[in-house]
Amino acid sequence: MQTGKIKVLADDIICRIAAGEVVERPASVVKELIENSIDAQADRIEVEIKEGGQKLIEITDNGEGMCRQDAVLAFTPHATSKISDDSELEHVISLGFRGEALPTIASVARVSMVTRHESEETASRILIDGGRIASVESDSYPCGTRIQVKNLFYNVPARRKFLKSVQAEMAQISDVVCHYMMGYPEIAFKFTKSNIQIAATNGSGNLIDAILAVYGPDVTRNLIQLKEPASIAGTGMSLRGYISPPNQARPAARYMTTLVNRRVVKTKLLTQAINKACSAFFPKGRYPVLILDLRVPPTMIDVNVHPQKTEIRFKDERWVFATIWETIQTSLSGLRMVSAPTRPADQFESTPETADLPVFDNDDAGRTETVAAPSMFTPPPAFSMPTRSSTAPENRLYELKEHEVERLGPQSMPSIAAFTPVTTLSRPKILAQLKNSYLLGEDEDGLFIIDQHAAHERILFDQYTQTYKDTPITAQPLLFPVPLKLLPSERMIIKEQLHEFKQLGFSLQQEEDGQFYVTAVPVSDKKSSENESIQNVLSQVLNGWESRSLAEIKTDLLKMMACKAAVKAGDQLNDSEWHSLLEQLLKTENPFTCPHGRPIVIRLTTRQIETGFLRT
Repeated sequence: MQTGKIKVLADDIICRIAAGEVVERPASVVKELIENSIDAQADRIEVEIKEGGQKLIEITDNGEGMCRQDAVLAFTPHATSKISDDSELEHVISLGFRGEALPTIASVARVSMVTRHESEETASRILIDGGRIASVESDSYPCGTRIQVKNLFYNVPARRKFLKSVQAEMAQISDVVCHYMMGYPEIAFKFTKSNIQIAATNGSGNLIDAILAVYGPDVTRNLIQLKEPASIAGTGMSLRGYISPPNQARPAARYMTTLVNRRVVKTKLLTQAINKACSAFFPKGRYPVLILDLRVPPTMIDVNVHPQKTEIRFKDERWVFATIWETIQTSLSGLRMVSAPTRPADQFESTPETADLPVFDNDDAGRTETVAAPSMFTPPPAFSMPTRSSTAPENRLYELKEHEVERLGPQSMPSIAAFTPVTTLSRPKILAQLKNSYLLGEDEDGLFIIDQHAAHERILFDQYTQTYKDTPITAQPLLFPVPLKLLPSERMIIKEQLHEFKQLGFSLQQEEDGQFYVTAVPVSDKKSSENESIQNVLSQVLNGWESRSLAEIKTDLLKMMACKAAVKAGDQLNDSEWHSLLEQLLKTENPFTCPHGRPIVIRLTTRQIETGFLRT
């Protein structure tokens, strides 16, 4: 008789499997333990991290603590003080309620907890190794709890293997801590790494004080207070927070903190509503600094969707979407961007300041006539151009090899079906400039149009790539150091990666007050002393730093440099510059696609022209 194959797994294996849902990485542990401290009514929480949380995560709070019986029971799966039956799931107001965090953390780490409730004279110290209680002893400790998580995933090598670098994990932890700092301004947080303070809040209860601790005064003073819609007055619901003006956009969504009933969440509905509302004010790919605090009756949301509790569902999704959209639209609409944005708090000086506005290209404003001097596209002496055949462009066929063509998605294609990206040019010749933005030309197949900015961007990018292939990017010293607006996680990256930033052409230094300054930036064909521009470039370099290689970051930076230095739409060119631009473009490795994947040349064939004139 065949023996059955199905068997019940051991409890310790079940806990380790379950840990994968709750404890994805060190930041997950920090999140769960901070939420426990908040639920314990703590008004002071200290977070200490070593080696990105893999060596040590220590959370200390002055909350109500636990008696010995509860402290031991807390490490039993699904043991919780937050709810007692399933009917209470509809009214959950605590951050934790599933009873999974402590047992799953303890199953994949070595955990030490010391805690004392005011009802007991002595504290309880509990040691747990891989989910098994090693000892329970009495200790001396004030009311509250301190929990240490050491050697995370030591007994789950498969999970430990997939952790990112110490730097990447530390950045994730920093973002988690900062979200809770702003979500709970009445709690005094202290966040340290190897006993060096990263950020701290004073627990004043003033949201602006918490934002100031995370983002610094330069960002905080320009924030705009969200205007709560009149439609939710008297409903028991509220929506408060702050948003940055459009000229203070950031390159990543990590600067947005969204809370629902004081729970830090990442819900698709909220993200879509925010992006939809911001799309009218912020360029594509740019995000606001946003702190959004939505509070609704617990019966309107379902928080029991995912073990990590970062996803929730709303009973009335349409109302939530409309409310958030209306709030952001109303808050940003009517801004007079030529004057100083609204100040969020009285503690900032009231002297009006002119906002640093983005520069928009204007066809003719402030331009001078172009003289037929040496071409503006002449490569600078420092660059060595790729060598190609000296055959003149009029006498040869330029063809893009099939494997070099970067295919564009349908959303990237022009809406006018008559024009298509070009992959060959045969005997090309430039005829004229259109709207000071496009070069019109003809070849054997008909009329073609070159986007002058995209073309010059491709030329410069190839030059930069060739020049800096195996060498650091040349640095250009600044006349005056430029202060930076950085997240705590970004300050950590810069402090630890100063040598890598030098490879990218940035010289950075930290003053005694902790403020970082830029003293040199990557050299560019166009000089710029705009502080906001320097901040934007460095923000894009930092975005996703922990998950990208230095080579990838360098390539993206060269793309930004090429885009910034290239001629713009609206720049008037003379005929010698037309021909110089075409000649250099055809010498590049990929003359038909810009570094960002957009087409450089489109075509209207002779047949299409004849069809338009009804000649066929």
